[in-house]
Amino acid sequence: MKKWLLVTLCLGQLLISRAQPVDYDSYFTPERLRVDLVFTGNARQQDVFLHSLHKEQLWTGSKTRLAVPFSYGEYQYKVYASNNLLLFSKGFNSLFSEWITTQEALETDKAFSTSLWMPFPKEPVLFEISRRVAQTGKWVPLKTFRIDPKDQLIREEKPVYTAEALLQNGPVENHVDLLFVAEGYRAGELDKFRKDAARFAQYLFEYEPFKSRKTDFNIWILPLVSEDSGPSLPQHDFWAHTALYSAFHTFYLERYLTLPDFSLLAKAVSGAPFDALFVLVNSTRYGGGGIYNYYGIGTSDHPLSKEVFVHEFGHSFAGLADEYYESEVAYLDMYPTDVEPWEANITTRVDFASKWEDMMDIPGVGLFEGAAYMAKGMYRPAEDCRMHTNRAPAFCPVCQRAIERIIDYFTK
Repeated sequence: MKKWLLVTLCLGQLLISRAQPVDYDSYFTPERLRVDLVFTGNARQQDVFLHSLHKEQLWTGSKTRLAVPFSYGEYQYKVYASNNLLLFSKGFNSLFSEWITTQEALETDKAFSTSLWMPFPKEPVLFEISRRVAQTGKWVPLKTFRIDPKDQLIREEKPVYTAEALLQNGPVENHVDLLFVAEGYRAGELDKFRKDAARFAQYLFEYEPFKSRKTDFNIWILPLVSEDSGPSLPQHDFWAHTALYSAFHTFYLERYLTLPDFSLLAKAVSGAPFDALFVLVNSTRYGGGGIYNYYGIGTSDHPLSKEVFVHEFGHSFAGLADEYYESEVAYLDMYPTDVEPWEANITTRVDFASKWEDMMDIPGVGLFEGAAYMAKGMYRPAEDCRMHTNRAPAFCPVCQRAIERIIDYFTK
């Protein structure tokens, strides 16, 4: 243990992995490891703690592209072998990463649960979490944990809920596995959930590039049973008893629907295949949310549910930023104008060459000021787009390319 800690403390950010291809079977078993964490802190400081480890039945992600080729997310986690070889990496956002940009985070401390997944290792590994510094855009290590697969306290999970296939186009390891999770559906409403999920899958494939890449997707559904219908409405003092405790009024915004306790979702999907999660909430209200490599969420029966779903899936699946700047939000100074943001569809022009400069000759693509909750200093690639308004008929070419790259990561 002392040896591992010494390596971590001495090398810190300089822990360098050798850029070598990783043979999955040499380092991992067929199973999946869930790492349950708790992020704590406020707008000025943060920390992360290991809560528990869980062995799940099957790793359903890629077995050939284990290190993500994108520098996306407010956080990233990397898994190293004992010889410092990088075995696995992924970026992500979380509800905590959004909360620390709010006014409340300037005034109090809070804790948020988060779960991360990786292939189950054969030998001990280092699990390193880094955060992105907003003022510089650079990564800094936050915490490193040693994980021993022989640890007797790793809980072996048995599936509580069984996922049902809605669309199967091929093996899970080289297809995008999208899992729709039921929330706020009572036992007698599960047939409605199945129909709702089929309808939402159809919505997705109405839009490019999903339409052209439909054969690269598997669609699964997880029919969770809730005691009550619909989500909680804290702003109206209504608290529903549901499987995942979904609630509107997140960060005191009426339309923002989330799962305040991520651990409930993590436990529910422990036996299901997924690369992307979308929680379908049985409600006629307007609202939803999407957090990169975390989950997307939306209601089933509002007239704009289709538009909300596709927009939020752009966030959760591809890490696309909001391109609007006039609606009410809870965030304070989320994007410094002297730093290039990591999202593919917005730019401060600090490093425009890394964004869509090479696409400026495409009709409709340009630099349109106003994006990411900022009227000045931030630019979007098109006059309108699914990431800009609910009226937009399509994703712009820049967003489409970004989505294509994510699909390629999972399938090629």
